[in-house]
Amino acid sequence: MKKILALVLALVMVVALGVGLVACNPTEPEDTTIYVGNTAGTTGYLASIGVPFNLGIEAALAAYNAEGGFNGRNVALKHYDDGGNPTQSLSLMEKLIYEDEVFAIVGNYGGYAVNVNLDTIKEEKVPMVYAAAGIDALYNANADTAEEKVVFPVQPLNITEGRVLLARAFAAAFVPDANAETGFALTGGLGATKVGVLACADEASQGMLNGIKMEKETLSAARQAAVFIQDLAGTAPDFAAAAQALVAEGCDTVIVTVTGTNFVAALTALANANYTGNVLTSYNNSSAAVLNDETTTLMTETGLDIMSKMTIYSQGWLDISSLTYVYNEDTALVAAYKKLGDLYANGVPGFNEEYWGVAENIYNYAIAAGNDETTAFTMSYNSFALAGYIAGDLFCQGLKELQAQGKELTRENYVAIMESKEFKVAMGGMISYADGLRAGVDMFSVSVFYDTFDYGLGYHSAGSAAYSGLTGIDYFRGLIVG
Repeated sequence: MKKILALVLALVMVVALGVGLVACNPTEPEDTTIYVGNTAGTTGYLASIGVPFNLGIEAALAAYNAEGGFNGRNVALKHYDDGGNPTQSLSLMEKLIYEDEVFAIVGNYGGYAVNVNLDTIKEEKVPMVYAAAGIDALYNANADTAEEKVVFPVQPLNITEGRVLLARAFAAAFVPDANAETGFALTGGLGATKVGVLACADEASQGMLNGIKMEKETLSAARQAAVFIQDLAGTAPDFAAAAQALVAEGCDTVIVTVTGTNFVAALTALANANYTGNVLTSYNNSSAAVLNDETTTLMTETGLDIMSKMTIYSQGWLDISSLTYVYNEDTALVAAYKKLGDLYANGVPGFNEEYWGVAENIYNYAIAAGNDETTAFTMSYNSFALAGYIAGDLFCQGLKELQAQGKELTRENYVAIMESKEFKVAMGGMISYADGLRAGVDMFSVSVFYDTFDYGLGYHSAGSAAYSGLTGIDYFRGLIVG
């Protein structure tokens, strides 16, 4: 299904080339509208991310408003384009807080912005729901002041993911299950006996490494001794030497925290060192596309070497797949799929019902905002639009709970409500901010990469398939023995 969706995306992008995306803000009277704000790059090099991200937020707000809003009051987004410039972002954030007096910040976009805006947001005690960044500055195991409590990260923080990666690596891979055909059930753990860690200098890699080190301290002395770290924090990481050291140390699982092209370089080095164990990596590397570049992938001898020698697992923080659900409602979005041909004549399989609810809301909002059908269709499954929707939806969940409890709309009450219960992340697991915890999601699924061969085109490529569903870190901690 993922290959099919990728093909759909390619076809749509060819059709949509040059078609602009229109976004609009509701024009409700100032005295009845609850305004939230953010800055994000919606022109320039970040436009392909910032535009769909904001559209996703607005789609979630529109869905909430359609249900009646907060005691009849609509919520609207005030957005300023910072062009990806941190200085501009800070200036515009101050405008949102001091001049526009927005109630909250929703979808603080990008590490460049969060780094410069976080102090102001805390000082003015403005609730911030969702930051599109995983930086260490967002992590707080015990927010105990009014300033610290206003921060509500959602998407995975690098520290948190690092902790889950190590717990998953050591967790038993199977547990007894009398109902299973084999008598055992998969846990999503890897059952490692010795774990290697490969890190480099970039911020995400170092953040995950920090999380791994924190989680290591919770393990027994024997388990701590079974963690072997190769931290290549310099400007010219020597992956070859690190890979050889990991093999010499006898690691049966290697956690690779590096991302992008460095991820491919690390895998290549491990293959060249004849590493034959498991590789576990971040959700940042979850797309098989990272292995499918013509010069670095399975279409080359090196790529085949990688896939034949090791098993590669990647984490994910959303679970949108379904082996059984087929979406065949009489909607404009399903009609858009069916226009692609007989492939979707009987509906669209592969994804769960919750995902389709979100996709419909994004599609319908994009049309209402003045976009053409092709662009709206593309936005319905754009990963940045989905992330924006999660941000807007979680903010609105707080408002719903506030209204349900008959509380006045104040920032203090909103913060207290957000700490009062677990919330459902759209298309994901549960998240809690109780007792000052600010760690982002700690529930991850895991997929496994596999080698495919296209007989028509005559070359190999990488695919990925679900291995285990969303699971929290406490579960893996309970499966670590010794």
